Amino acid sequence: MPSLSCSERPLAAILSGGRSRRMGRDKALLPHPHGGSLLQHTCALALATGLETVCLSRPHQGHRQHLATAAVLRQVTVLEEQPPWEGPLLALAKLMTACPGRSMVLLACDLPNLSPPLLSALAAPLPPRHVRLTTDGGQQQPLLAAYGADLAATLHQAVAAGVRSFRRWLPSLQVEWLRVPSTALVNLNHPQDLAATHDHSHP
Repeated sequence: MPSLSCSERPLAAILSGGRSRRMGRDKALLPHPHGGSLLQHTCALALATGLETVCLSRPHQGHRQHLATAAVLRQVTVLEEQPPWEGPLLALAKLMTACPGRSMVLLACDLPNLSPPLLSALAAPLPPRHVRLTTDGGQQQPLLAAYGADLAATLHQAVAAGVRSFRRWLPSLQVEWLRVPSTALVNLNHPQDLAATHDHSHP
């Protein structure tokens, strides 16, 4: 994957290369209640927040062509993740290799309730060796979080040691908690989740 230029601003890194087994179809291309697809909506929000945006996809998913259908989204860089495909932690490690020296606001593509204020809060400067992790006071969401560029070395060490889950890697980091409403952490895994999201958008 090509390297992106260095910048003091974090990179919005959108993960859209999952297999979506429980949903049964590509979650990134599902319709968002406010129009467009989940992937288009997430990319548009990141760009509106002033963040350079990269989408990590898999070959043959068609996400580059999908984003190109909207002129404003053609500035999104689509990187194709090569195998092995072993989950989002390894995907983050690959992004940090492709984009050296960049801190990242990591976003799953299936979070329908993102907002510009939330992305701006995540994009604020991080103290050294910190992760800014969203929580509603109960659950936490490592795929709605900010990771400092200086975490790359410890991440690569963890991946080399066989770590493949955020649950195992995060305890070694300094965590700055960002309290968010529970609705911000909602993600779409099953067809009924998508139906509920559209129902709630039309009270």
